[in-house]
Amino acid sequence: MAGSKRGSRSSSSKSGSGTGCLIWLIALCVVFVLIFVNLGRIRQTLESTKFLDIVSNKGGQKPATPAPSPVAPAPRVDDEPAGKPQEKPAGGKDAVTVGPGSKPAPVESPGTEAPAAKPPETRPDKPDAAKTRTASLYFVRIDGDGVIARQEVKRTIPATDSPLTDAITSLLKGPGEEELRKELITLIPQGTRLLSAQVRGTTAYLNFSEAFMYNSYGIEGYAGQLKQVVWTATSFPTVQDVQILVEGQRRDFLGGEGVYIGQPLSRNSF
Repeated sequence: MAGSKRGSRSSSSKSGSGTGCLIWLIALCVVFVLIFVNLGRIRQTLESTKFLDIVSNKGGQKPATPAPSPVAPAPRVDDEPAGKPQEKPAGGKDAVTVGPGSKPAPVESPGTEAPAAKPPETRPDKPDAAKTRTASLYFVRIDGDGVIARQEVKRTIPATDSPLTDAITSLLKGPGEEELRKELITLIPQGTRLLSAQVRGTTAYLNFSEAFMYNSYGIEGYAGQLKQVVWTATSFPTVQDVQILVEGQRRDFLGGEGVYIGQPLSRNSF
């Protein structure tokens, strides 16, 4: 019995080993079939991954990559060949080297010169004709016999929009140096001021300060100062007569001598 059991065991082990070998053979056949079927795809994969090149390389090192060839630097614009002398521009002037971004300096043509700077214009010191005018002023001269005679004087005076005011104001300033050399004087009391001047119709209303009321030359002095004022005012063609006012009021008489000024005075009033 023991012998029969051993024989059965050996036969079963032999059959098992044969079955295992058969399975391996079938598996290998399947693998070979799959490889054969996918041979093209496997080759494409190996080529794309460069696996064959890596395996065939000795020592397993990667192939050396050739070093890039050195690139010669680009020549600069302002570089010049060695040994070549620098040329000068026409006209004998040295060339001017300019940096990047700057403008070249202008080069003058031979034989030309830069125009000289024009000096500033100077105006002659002359009075502005638009701001002055010529006025007729009347002063007096006293001769050796004491006779008082009036004298017309042409004077250039500053001009404003009120020519009558300009003329009377200049008259109150008295004679100038040239008039004094001609022995001309004024009989209008010193300190007299023109407070206002207005023309209504053909009558000029001249308003003087209180000093106009007092004349140290007496009645002849009063008559003389009135003639100076009336003749100067009526030198304007639009003025026929003059009404004298003192501090804005109409007075009947001028001074204690009793020269009447209660109505407008013309040149025919004297």
